Amino acid sequence: MLAACGKDKDPEPANPTKHITFSCSGDWVQTPTKDLTANGSSMTDVWIFDYVGNTLVQTVHQDDNTASDFGVPAIDLAYGTHTLYFVASRGLTPTVNTSSHSITWAKPSDTFHKALTLTVDANTASAQSVTLERMVAKLKMTINDAIATGTTAFLVTPGVWYYGMDYTDGSPTASATNQAITINCPSNYVGQSGKFLSVFTFSSSAQWNTNVTLAATDGTNTISSVTLPNVPLQRNHSTDYSGNLFTSGGGFTLSLNDTWGDPFTGVW
Repeated sequence: MLAACGKDKDPEPANPTKHITFSCSGDWVQTPTKDLTANGSSMTDVWIFDYVGNTLVQTVHQDDNTASDFGVPAIDLAYGTHTLYFVASRGLTPTVNTSSHSITWAKPSDTFHKALTLTVDANTASAQSVTLERMVAKLKMTINDAIATGTTAFLVTPGVWYYGMDYTDGSPTASATNQAITINCPSNYVGQSGKFLSVFTFSSSAQWNTNVTLAATDGTNTISSVTLPNVPLQRNHSTDYSGNLFTSGGGFTLSLNDTWGDPFTGVW
């Protein structure tokens, strides 16, 4: 009798996983160093929230935009169906709350989001692409006249503003009323005209309106201010105002920048 010798096939692991790398894209430029830059400013944070059913299994967070893998996060996914929530942002001081599945920023800025359902098995490609969509509205205010001597900061006070988003559906969260946003005024801006300020808020896809007050301050007292009534805001749109802040005449006028998305019209 002759016995054949051979190596048995390795058994499948009890809990198979696949290592998947995601290439993130959106309304930004990805440089050769994988820096995610939108409108000339770099994203600072990228998250992946991995859910199986209603259970959060794991989170990936990239917060070093100088790293070689920034913007191309990798994750080990168990076989089965996953819902993955992607967020990329350059807002300041983010706080994640997985109980309310939200992220709140001390100062919101450009932020992108995408939900992706992926079934993982032996045939799933190890390299995937995902396109994120902008979740914020921008208010840009251009001061046409010369900035007055003594100005050290500007206070932007919206009637309503949203500082966070639900990372599962992108809806705005963390609303605040009449909360001033401070923007420091560089000393070399004093005496110059045509300088602009930009602030961001999270928004739904529907247009909404709020009053906004813009004030210049010397750190103690208000030098000058103007109130913009019923400012229209909408996700992926920039609302642009311009006018005089320190001198009379030529009050603020409204224009709508369609660089981000389709234009909409409004009258003030």
